[in-house]
Amino acid sequence: MPTFTKKERLCNKKTISELYTSNKKLLVYPLSVHWLVLPNGQQPCPLQVVIVAPKKKLHNAVDRNRTKRLIRECYRTRKQQIADILQQRGMQLALSINYIHTTPPDFKHLQHTFDKLFESLTNELSND
Repeated sequence: MPTFTKKERLCNKKTISELYTSNKKLLVYPLSVHWLVLPNGQQPCPLQVVIVAPKKKLHNAVDRNRTKRLIRECYRTRKQQIADILQQRGMQLALSINYIHTTPPDFKHLQHTFDKLFESLTNELSND
């Protein structure tokens, strides 16, 4: 059973700023993903993630927290797809998953969106 540990959370401010300045991003509505391929050995974990639910889009803290919780759960159950590719290629990856819709998500719709998103992301990583 996959987990979402502290090592997998991206907290390094320098890496986060590099992540948002890179031009590598995908949009599968209602999620936007930025990614950055890192040099090997720079991070403690091969795949690190930051999850964003902006206050500008979701005004209530309850909605933001629930949205982030649902996104974490979808990521946790599907991260093995990306981790396998990274392990085969000897890469490390930083991801930013942003929720860009103005209403809180439905879990089933979010799962379907994650399937599309991770399929697109694996294709992009395979092409790099």
